[in-house]
Amino acid sequence: MHLRPLTLKDKPLFDVYARRMDISLSNYAFAPLYIWADHFDFYCALLSDYFCVFAKQAADYFMPIGPVGASSGSRGSDIHSYLNVVREAYQFMLEANRNPQIARIENVPCEMLPFFAAESQYGYGNPPLQTVLKEKEYLYETEALAELKGNRYKSQRHAYNAFAARYPSASLGPYSPADRGECLALYDTWHQSRAAKCDDAIYRAMLEDSRCAHRIGLAHADALGLIGRVVRVNGHIRGWTFGYPLNSETFCVLFEVTDLKTKGLAQFIYREFARELGNAYKWINAMGDSGLANLKRVKRSYHPTRLIPSYTIQFS
Repeated sequence: MHLRPLTLKDKPLFDVYARRMDISLSNYAFAPLYIWADHFDFYCALLSDYFCVFAKQAADYFMPIGPVGASSGSRGSDIHSYLNVVREAYQFMLEANRNPQIARIENVPCEMLPFFAAESQYGYGNPPLQTVLKEKEYLYETEALAELKGNRYKSQRHAYNAFAARYPSASLGPYSPADRGECLALYDTWHQSRAAKCDDAIYRAMLEDSRCAHRIGLAHADALGLIGRVVRVNGHIRGWTFGYPLNSETFCVLFEVTDLKTKGLAQFIYREFARELGNAYKWINAMGDSGLANLKRVKRSYHPTRLIPSYTIQFS
């Protein structure tokens, strides 16, 4: 296997393979992988016309997504080809890792699980496969988020209207590289406010890790294909959001940071971005909730149309 470092220059090639997929999970795009480059060394390889991404931490590899290139609806000989690629990639991880338990494939969509259910034909061992639900992503109808109609969106609509009345000059505008410093400063303020309200060490660590991901996203937004928007209040950036097209119908919201002291701002930025996206995308994927109760509550309050499960698989 010819393994080489994954760089920003690989995005066009990755996109060619990703366009062959019909998967709604947010991770099957270049940006949500590459923004974690400060935490993992990413490598890639082409195996039988599949694009494979490996993440390395310390001495051990895992795959943050499954091999990219096959249609999720493929059957017959394509299953055999796909599983052969999985076998080769997994064997590489088992041989390369100091700790074989680290070897795994994350973010496997439910529609690909039948491929792995057929693995008994190809001899992965006994027991052959462990499948664990990693998380569920929130999929919304863009029109519903843009309009906020009806009783179920009453609280969000009230918060939006209160913000708009108090700050009539506030508007959503394009992100510019010149905004990077102010956006990072806002992130630090947001981080401090969040950390001050929570004693959970894991959550605090997640906040620290996320700053690196936000920094990379802000610094390389254009190269990563990210669409960024900022909200200015009285001349200062008080909120920002970034996302990317996953396919022709779905847009993923990757980042959203707002001044927590400015009431209604979160509802304002979310609705205004949805209004803009409504001209091009039927669906908005807001990713998962990382197991955080507050984030789960907020995302459920927007009434997702569907929860998309994501799985981690390991072979023994």
